[in-house]
Amino acid sequence: MSDHSDGKLLDLIYGAAVDSTLWSLAIEAYADRVSGTSAWLSQLSVVDGSGGSLEDPVARIDPNWGRRYADHFADRNPLHHVDDPPGYLRQWRPIVLTDEDWMPKSELNRSEFYNDFLRPQDVGSTLMIRLAARGSEIAVLNINRSLRAERFSGRDKRLAARFQPHMIRAFGLARKLNATLRLSGELASVLDLSPYGLILLDATGRIRHANRAAEALLREPGGLCAVGGRLGAWTSEAARQLHGLIYEAARSDGEYRTGGSMALQTVGRQRPLSITVAPLSSRRMLPLNDGPSVLVCVTDLEAGITLPEQKLRGLFGLTGAEARMALAIFEGAAPREAAAKLGITANTAKVHLTRVFEKTGVNRQAELVTLMMRAVGLRLE
Repeated sequence: MSDHSDGKLLDLIYGAAVDSTLWSLAIEAYADRVSGTSAWLSQLSVVDGSGGSLEDPVARIDPNWGRRYADHFADRNPLHHVDDPPGYLRQWRPIVLTDEDWMPKSELNRSEFYNDFLRPQDVGSTLMIRLAARGSEIAVLNINRSLRAERFSGRDKRLAARFQPHMIRAFGLARKLNATLRLSGELASVLDLSPYGLILLDATGRIRHANRAAEALLREPGGLCAVGGRLGAWTSEAARQLHGLIYEAARSDGEYRTGGSMALQTVGRQRPLSITVAPLSSRRMLPLNDGPSVLVCVTDLEAGITLPEQKLRGLFGLTGAEARMALAIFEGAAPREAAAKLGITANTAKVHLTRVFEKTGVNRQAELVTLMMRAVGLRLE
């Protein structure tokens, strides 16, 4: 496979961070890169394997299989009932595994899960690329090969691992940005309403747009700064590291553009700022001129983004229980995590969330978070 294909894959991966419609294309390109036939970016519970939905990005898979998995096959997946393979720490880590790392193929092939779920989809071997863990929920990119193809090997795992850090960064950015809106003229307003510091740069590091959170961080001494209109840092060592990441993300040769992360210790903070630098295609960033563009996402680990319950109830007519459910979702909890946090059953949480959707006029969790971000942007606190 050529370097050109690698560059296209990276462009899709980081593009998906800000345009959720690209996830299916990104995981399809990832699957092609490791000679896979299909892919599923799943977000499931490590407790019982539940959580698959029609919204999970898939490539060359009937989306209804995600619902069938959630409704019937989640608790019949034998891989959810065994510990991590020997040689790996029991604590969850972002590693790359195959189904045969977990259990012998002969044992898996005797299961209902294989014969009634995998085999009808022509899945003979699976590569599992771990991306993130939040509470009891994990995100994994599952890439499959046909029953007629060779099984995934150690070489395939090493190849998949080359692109895993980029997927992890892009997936993390997508969660922060709640990238469910198509990028168009709304881009600037979406960025401005985010509680994270978001800075768009051109290929030279010149700042094209900084949202309100980023502007506040740029005004603080001892951390990030703008020098001659370009993004920099107060200390020479941090500036060199940041400029190196920007350079790699903005290289004119698209095949070699890449993302990266760094921690920036600042004056007066116990915790550093967490900075992720990602390359973006100008095709995705319409407000920018032609040429490579770069997104810098700054997370203030000490900041608390909150919405008072009473304000939320007054805005949307929510009950106290519904407002608390909405706040838990806004703070990043999955519905099952929110239920545990609030001391209610999963079914009760589902009822509360349904009523929140009805009263706020949205249909998905990401849309709810975006709506509440607008409330934060209006400084209701």
